[in-house]
Amino acid sequence: MRTRVGCIALFLLGCISIQAQQIDIETLMKTSKVKVYGGINANGMYNNAGTGNQDPFTYTLSGNLGASYKMFSMPISYTITNLGDQFGYQMPYDFNRFSLAPKYKWIQAYLGDASMSFSNYTLNGHPFRGIGAELTPKGPVKVSFMGGRLLKPTEADSLGYQVATYKRIGVGGKIDFEQDQYKLEYISFYAKDKENSIVNSGGAIAKENSVNSFKVHTTVIPNVELEVEYALSILYDLIPQQIEDNTSTLKTRSTHKAVKTSANYNLSKYRIGLVYENVDPEYQTLGAMYFNNDLENVGVTFSGPFVKDRLMISTQLGYQRDNLDKKKAQDSKRLVGTLNASFIVNEQLNISGSYSNFSTHTNRRLDQFDYINDPNLNPADTLNYKQLSQNANANINYILGKEKQHNINFNYSIAGQANKQGGVIRKGQSSTVQNFNLVHTLTMKSIAAGLSTSLNYTDNKISAMNSNSYGAGVNFMKKFLDNKLNATLGGLYNQMQTKTGNNSVYGVKFNASYVFLEQHNFSLNGVQMFRQLYTGMNTNDLTLTFNYSYSF
Repeated sequence: MRTRVGCIALFLLGCISIQAQQIDIETLMKTSKVKVYGGINANGMYNNAGTGNQDPFTYTLSGNLGASYKMFSMPISYTITNLGDQFGYQMPYDFNRFSLAPKYKWIQAYLGDASMSFSNYTLNGHPFRGIGAELTPKGPVKVSFMGGRLLKPTEADSLGYQVATYKRIGVGGKIDFEQDQYKLEYISFYAKDKENSIVNSGGAIAKENSVNSFKVHTTVIPNVELEVEYALSILYDLIPQQIEDNTSTLKTRSTHKAVKTSANYNLSKYRIGLVYENVDPEYQTLGAMYFNNDLENVGVTFSGPFVKDRLMISTQLGYQRDNLDKKKAQDSKRLVGTLNASFIVNEQLNISGSYSNFSTHTNRRLDQFDYINDPNLNPADTLNYKQLSQNANANINYILGKEKQHNINFNYSIAGQANKQGGVIRKGQSSTVQNFNLVHTLTMKSIAAGLSTSLNYTDNKISAMNSNSYGAGVNFMKKFLDNKLNATLGGLYNQMQTKTGNNSVYGVKFNASYVFLEQHNFSLNGVQMFRQLYTGMNTNDLTLTFNYSYSF
């Protein structure tokens, strides 16, 4: 860590010393031709509730430094932290990061630790250490490319807790060709694990991946937007083979596709859309951290204003299914519906609400011989299973007064879920959670102060584990020293009642932030929690967070 910090410091000092020999920074800044900008941010947190081998103190130091001259700019950013040291295992990513992002006219480069996104099916935000660029000149053609290390090697441990990862290298590029009524996009991405990068693989298999995608977006038809995207992923498992004294690699190949189409029709202020997506089972790209596959989605959307544009409504209805290749023992079907609405009654009163309904139907696919060999087969064995889920939310916000402004906000939410098998919802297979929350905020502009109070109540009916909780909170806010110092002091109380007993929580929190010379910001946050459990065990937790930021 000390070596890393020292290298960064020497690099920054070297840059500054080079500039000092050739350029008068102060003179150039006055001419407004050369601008130097940047900032640093230091954050430290102490928590006495740490368990195991975790350090109760964590810190993060980040910053950026940049200079621009006419059409050229050179931002530098870095992050140094001990957060990765808190885990009892190795991570295939670096928490300490250093990156350069020079830009000249239509050329944007990325050097060091960066991330780029080409599409959902190819490269999608995966961090890498290397180089990248986005070329956006005037004209129809735009180009992006990247190359570097996606994952660093980590060895498996003897206990099997540490998952091994190979060193993974990736390269990719995207070409866009755009005209007034259509846009074409082609993406190619390739990644490969270095098989000799680790000694103890723990059974992990190296992979190689090649992904290509093509997308068309057109508005040739008036008021209609059409988009079609097709992606093909070829994935290899690199399996080591030992033949006598020689080691070779057996490559097993799998090919999968992903297709997504959408159509949107714009009619005055209203918009109607249709979306279709089909992703093969086991579709995977090594350019994404996580990926959903084995699904087919069909969705319809609508949005538009009513009542002289004071009422805005948007809705979506979709259908999803899996087990596209019929190889699973069971398949699922899901119906999704959502509705969002907001109504501006007047300048003081706003009302909004939402509703969503999710229905998942799962069938166990029995072989015909199961029925022949077992004439007493119970219909329940077919797993005709349906899960129902509904969520609703309502919010009312009312503002009263000017010099002494009152803001009253009420929020209600309900979530229900039920499991139906064979058309019957059995006892203990349903649950409902309701939450009520009322907040009143008084802002006194003449004395730069505010007072906030809140009440909350939650009712949980989850099978036989029913419970309810209620609580209250209060916060007092005040500004000092010409609004440069903001201070908040508050308290909270919450009690949960269950069949086994009651649990209560008391808390005291404070916050102070100060702005010095408009560029320096200091803040300190503290929370002290006192927990009393029905088991008789009492705990006290203290969390302190300090932050300093400087920008120029």
